[in-house]
Amino acid sequence: MNILKRCAAPLLSALLVLASHAALAEPGQVVAGSYVNKIQDLNFKENKYTLDFFLWFRWKATGALEDYKPLESVELINGKIEDKSSVVEKKIGDISYASVRVRATMSENWELANFPFDAHTMQVHIEDSGKSQDELVFVPDTANSRLGDEIDMAGWTESNFTTSVVPKVYRTNYGDPSLPTDARSEFSRFVMSMEIHRESYGSAIKLLSTVLLATAVAFVAFMVKPSDLDARFGMGVGSLFAVAASAFIAASSVPDSGVMTVADQVHMVALAFIFVSLLMSSLCLKFEVTGREELAFRIDRWCVVLFPIAFYGWATVAIIKAIG
Repeated sequence: MNILKRCAAPLLSALLVLASHAALAEPGQVVAGSYVNKIQDLNFKENKYTLDFFLWFRWKATGALEDYKPLESVELINGKIEDKSSVVEKKIGDISYASVRVRATMSENWELANFPFDAHTMQVHIEDSGKSQDELVFVPDTANSRLGDEIDMAGWTESNFTTSVVPKVYRTNYGDPSLPTDARSEFSRFVMSMEIHRESYGSAIKLLSTVLLATAVAFVAFMVKPSDLDARFGMGVGSLFAVAASAFIAASSVPDSGVMTVADQVHMVALAFIFVSLLMSSLCLKFEVTGREELAFRIDRWCVVLFPIAFYGWATVAIIKAIG
């Protein structure tokens, strides 16, 4: 019996040590959630907007989280915190709780291919800078996280708010010579996502009305005799400048990039149609002054029908595709 006790004691101690190491190896879980108060100052030109939201955390202060202070160590990865307020830190039984109201300027790479019929998915990425995923894993508080009922973005409707957690791997040693060059670190990332849609197409109509009407004026020129130079060519040239000015206004609303938006396409195609209409006017003028008036008038009759059908038909298809 004594021999059994002597053998069992070391074995039990070893098991306890292994169990403690296994417990330490398990990362601590931190429940994270958010409530969005305001989404303001959408700026497509500068790729940013302002977000006002509450952020909270719940965890058990054991192991790696014994002295955890999330309000000091969490970082906004794709934004800049401008102000913190309404800070709350307390214990609820064996649960630690911390919350804060944050006002931040967020960076966003807008998807503008369908502008001005666009919709966007905005994301907020939050990580803890002091603890890797081996020590801390976020758990989304989906039951309590949501959009507020006073967001009220002029011209926009918000929807589909979700919270999730994804791993983020950084493949670098941050220049630390004590680490191998192929070192990597992995962090738990808390992600808030929300979608915004335009409430109506009023802004799109205002933006594109000039180009659509100016192109119509250029087509009306086919109803004027080719020899009436002032009226015939004045309409086309005036329409050309009007569409060019409208294109400049549309381009000033979005950042400089290689993306061809729907607005850009409509303006470029309109310019092409107006240019071709001026070429046709020149051709009809040549036919008229050389005695082939009937041919010139026949070309005008075809153009006054075919040009509007081709341009407005194409524009309608492009807009329907953008609306989705």
